[in-house]
Amino acid sequence: MISFQNTASRIIASLFILANSIAAQTVEPGKLIGTINEESSWSPDGKTIAFDSIRSGKLNIYTWRIDTRELKRITTTEANDFTPEWSPDGKEIAFVSDRTGHNEIFVVDLNGGMPRQVTKNNSDAIHPHWSPDGRQIIYCSARDNPNQASAPEGEVYEIYTIKPVGTDVKQITHDKGINTYPSFSPEGGQILFRKVLGEKNSEVFVMNGDGSSMRNLTNDPAFDGWPRWSPDGKRIVFGSNRENKTDYEIYIMNADGNSMQRLRKSGQQRNQKVWPTKHAKACLSRFL
Repeated sequence: MISFQNTASRIIASLFILANSIAAQTVEPGKLIGTINEESSWSPDGKTIAFDSIRSGKLNIYTWRIDTRELKRITTTEANDFTPEWSPDGKEIAFVSDRTGHNEIFVVDLNGGMPRQVTKNNSDAIHPHWSPDGRQIIYCSARDNPNQASAPEGEVYEIYTIKPVGTDVKQITHDKGINTYPSFSPEGGQILFRKVLGEKNSEVFVMNGDGSSMRNLTNDPAFDGWPRWSPDGKRIVFGSNRENKTDYEIYIMNADGNSMQRLRKSGQQRNQKVWPTKHAKACLSRFL
């Protein structure tokens, strides 16, 4: 099981917004929030960022409106709530919480009310992402680990889909491997994800919505991961340490894996990235 209680205190992150073109070779980030924050997600209208932060002592979900700088705390438990993802209509946020004793996926209505638990596998369920029509949440689960009592990180993670109400669970991958960070393409027919092929080798893959025609887009012995679609589905952004095997830089490529280029050279680890909506610039988390 992935534990954030032990790692969150060692991770210091800040939210940034890219000041120049996402395709430029050199871009300088502009700092938004200077505290201990982690993964972030743009609202569909591009006006607000949802992110998880340890400012309360535990990871909780917050939103931050760009124009008014209004900060709202969305979850208030003593557990760890993290990796928020907006629903396509902007009314809900899916996230992961360890409030049950292990990581499960929850959804919270931004108009109020208690978060509802979506997955109930008694195992590690992480990395939720909505389908474009909002009818499914795609995620990865460790429910297939041979020893579910310990469920060590990275042993087995398969990709699943589930309805936001917690029904109609479907398994997409079946290779008993490590498949994480899944997301639907903007038109919904493709699934982008990260697959671990070796101890230090992670690749960016894409497959059809039913799990067929799995294709390796990065094909490099380095660690490539954290992939995201561009809003039009024509390009993919990801993080990689292929330059020096230590620092993670941000790369973009066409959806077929061609025309790969490094976005910027930072000299620091910058591996979390979120493509902009059509209304906003790109946001990324800076890990120090």
